[in-house]
Amino acid sequence: MVLLGTKNIKKILERVLKKVTPSEEEKKRELALVKRLIGRIKAIKGKHLQAMLCGSLSRDTHLRGERDFDIFVLFDESLPRERFENEGIRIGKEVFKGYEHWLEYSEHPYVKGIIEGYEIEIVPCYKVKKASMLKSSVDRSPFHARFLKRHLKDEQKKEVRLLKAFMKGVQCYGADIASEGFSGYLAELLILKYGTFLECIKNASQWKPGMKIALKDSHLKKCKVESPLVFPDPTDPKRNVASALSLEQFARFVAACRAFLKKPSEDFFFGKKVRAAPKERIKKELQKRHIIAIEFPMKEHVPRDIIFGQLKRFKGFLTSELQKHDFRVFDVRFEEYGKNIYCFVELEERILSEFVKLYGPPVFDEKNCEAFLAKHRKALSGPRIEDERLVIVERRKHRDSKEVLESLISFLSMRGKDPLKSMLKKARMLEEAQLLRKCADVEFARIFTEFLKGKEKFL
Repeated sequence: MVLLGTKNIKKILERVLKKVTPSEEEKKRELALVKRLIGRIKAIKGKHLQAMLCGSLSRDTHLRGERDFDIFVLFDESLPRERFENEGIRIGKEVFKGYEHWLEYSEHPYVKGIIEGYEIEIVPCYKVKKASMLKSSVDRSPFHARFLKRHLKDEQKKEVRLLKAFMKGVQCYGADIASEGFSGYLAELLILKYGTFLECIKNASQWKPGMKIALKDSHLKKCKVESPLVFPDPTDPKRNVASALSLEQFARFVAACRAFLKKPSEDFFFGKKVRAAPKERIKKELQKRHIIAIEFPMKEHVPRDIIFGQLKRFKGFLTSELQKHDFRVFDVRFEEYGKNIYCFVELEERILSEFVKLYGPPVFDEKNCEAFLAKHRKALSGPRIEDERLVIVERRKHRDSKEVLESLISFLSMRGKDPLKSMLKKARMLEEAQLLRKCADVEFARIFTEFLKGKEKFL
């Protein structure tokens, strides 16, 4: 790997660090709010033992402008589950009294709300002795907070910020279902492993799928999983911290690392902002390409993990159904804008020929030949033999891809699962004129231009 001028990279990293590091005033304001909320929780009578700040704010590795944090309320592990959940909700609602708040659901319900412009989660968890003795998946967060507080050095915090900003810039940050990328905790562990952002990038540029790394070699013997990246959790070595990372996001990060080392730039950290194409240009693209746009409302106060988990499955259904009817799918992408979700689909052809040629089994396969002939009695042409196989030509059931998608949406809106089921009940296909009217909004036009370009921002 050829590495361009180290001085040039150093200057780039210094500029980036100034932009992504919160000011001292910002930090003081955040921590003052945290102190006030923890004090409020302590004053509430209940079964809780303590409250503590977890996440990147607790270890001073958060990025400037991030206005969210998590406060964990710890309960004795002997408290019955139902009582634990009810107490967690009661305390959360008490904290947000007078402020906008709502229930969210992970493994168990918790309260989320907004105070002074910050999005805050009050999460109940059990106070267990070891991370390997969890009673709920969130019980490990306090262990992560304490581990990093002990091991992450002050000079490494800036390296973590650089790595997180890089991952965000190349769009592979976030361990939620929508992102399938690197968690903040994984980024922090990578800096503990490699020491600096640059060393991490150099090593990652050479990663291959199935890569296994650890803070201690002994941890790898305990973490017996297969994944694009395996990094055992130092607080519970049987668990892979990179379990949420998809192969696509792993590949994206490796490619971005290689590209950065060849031609370093601040763009890797902030993403090249794609300019909205002029309306006439978008119109020409729509006329020469085969694109379908579907709009449906976003369900409010439903965890993004649930919605995007269902959208991921919907993408699979959509692609499979189109391919089953001989449509070649170039791209499918979901974008969230305003209060809606937009599904953009590009096909090789939107409308297929009226007739299709079907190849059956070899004539020597008597049983399947009989089944093939019984299934295709109304062939337009054939059956006949070409080489060794039966062949027919028949009329397609569906020529128009929109019909296929409308049928799928109708089916899922009746027999699917909520929240996607209720979202799809209000789905509509956007005609070219409607899509162009949407593009009068510059930000929507920019999002749609990104889809049309279909290009990684760092390539």
